[in-house]
Amino acid sequence: MKKHILAQDAFKLYAENFMSLEDIAHQLHLNEKTLRRWKKADDWENKRLKYLREKTTLHADMYNFARCLINSIEKDMDNNEKIEPAKFYTVSKMLKMMNVAKSYEDKITEENRKFEEDKPKGLTPDVIQEIEEKILGITHNEISEHDLNGD
Repeated sequence: MKKHILAQDAFKLYAENFMSLEDIAHQLHLNEKTLRRWKKADDWENKRLKYLREKTTLHADMYNFARCLINSIEKDMDNNEKIEPAKFYTVSKMLKMMNVAKSYEDKITEENRKFEEDKPKGLTPDVIQEIEEKILGITHNEISEHDLNGD
């Protein structure tokens, strides 16, 4: 299988199924280091957050639409107007989907909470290494024992 397709499949498992890199590596028969490299290079964290925001926004829109539809029905009832059967049908279908939507939304919220809790605070070794390489021009393979001892 081509690298590009494997990377897409791996990201989909990571973003949509919330699988760990270890589980993805096992399922796709890949090295976990390869997945870590792809994750960093393709910015999987931000892509997953964007994906989750889009899904959450869809559910918020669904709730808002249902509220507007119910308000419209109530307005028609208050004005003694005929209520279109399609409005009742739509509301009844949406009510059935609300529990599914709520479960999904709760899962997303919990996942976001875990992500924020697990997010390292301060300067992590990766950030320090990136600062050393990009700002200071230090590559780790250039540092010798002699440099460390100051001899």
